[in-house]
Amino acid sequence: MKIFTYYLICILSVLVIFSSCGEDIMLYHEREPEPEPEPEPEYYWLLESVDYPEYNKLEMQSRDDFTLTYNDADSIIVIDNDGGDYIQVDYKDKFFSFSRVRGSSATSRTSDSLLIYLNENKQIDYALHVTNTETFKDGELVSNRRTWNDSTVCKYNAEGYMTNMDHYDYSGNNNSLSYAEEYVITDGNITEVISSAGYRHIYTYDKTAYIKSASYVYEMPLNTISIKSRGGCWFMSSLPFLSAKYLGKSSVNNVSRTIIKKTERNGSESDYADIAYKYVLDENNMLSTATLSGTVNGERIPDDFVSKFSHFGKEKK
Repeated sequence: MKIFTYYLICILSVLVIFSSCGEDIMLYHEREPEPEPEPEPEYYWLLESVDYPEYNKLEMQSRDDFTLTYNDADSIIVIDNDGGDYIQVDYKDKFFSFSRVRGSSATSRTSDSLLIYLNENKQIDYALHVTNTETFKDGELVSNRRTWNDSTVCKYNAEGYMTNMDHYDYSGNNNSLSYAEEYVITDGNITEVISSAGYRHIYTYDKTAYIKSASYVYEMPLNTISIKSRGGCWFMSSLPFLSAKYLGKSSVNNVSRTIIKKTERNGSESDYADIAYKYVLDENNMLSTATLSGTVNGERIPDDFVSKFSHFGKEKK
């Protein structure tokens, strides 16, 4: 009887315990769900600087090392050339401007302005280059003379590629045409540049997707010995800084070889250069180095003729 009573009490106790375990009293707690991991930030990359090889004997378009500064819209606002020019860029609705001081003393200051006007497709329509020279006496401005005023006009085809660039020594005077380039487009690439300076660039392309920073490499389209022959036309020497956004469509692939022909006085063509390019990308798939090999005007390109590129990352918003 005692054993029966003992077991009865135990059974009743268990029933009481389980009956009291409702929604408010739990024998265990469910594990809190793990928080969602923060997404990894995504970055894109902008060109910051280019260091060119220190070798000036080769007769190509020469360049100073430079560093770029951008605004919040990723447009260039400062071009700081190691060679001396400090160029400021200011943007308006239908045009933007480059400005620099070329020389300054207690008695005079020479400044350049490059006014670049856009068409309805946000391509460069024409550019005006104006040079002003101010003179001072005892710290007071005595005169401000316009000493240079040239212009350049760009033309495009229906597909959006630039086909012609014409330079005039005097703005508004169509009889002052002094330099011209014509561009041949084949399968989305600029395959020929024919200049009135007597050079013809013939380009061969690889199958890789176009590397934007490669436009700054020697003898790329818009960065050629032909432009150097113009003797310092500021707009044309600034073309690599403009090509990414404002000079129509870029080529779809990368230049692997450039052959330059030179027109002789009798009209025949001679071989001026044969250049091959090797590109190396960094861990972010951006251009790190560009190495040239071959010959230019009878001179062999040295093995260490390497342009170096630096980029910085910005977080995608």
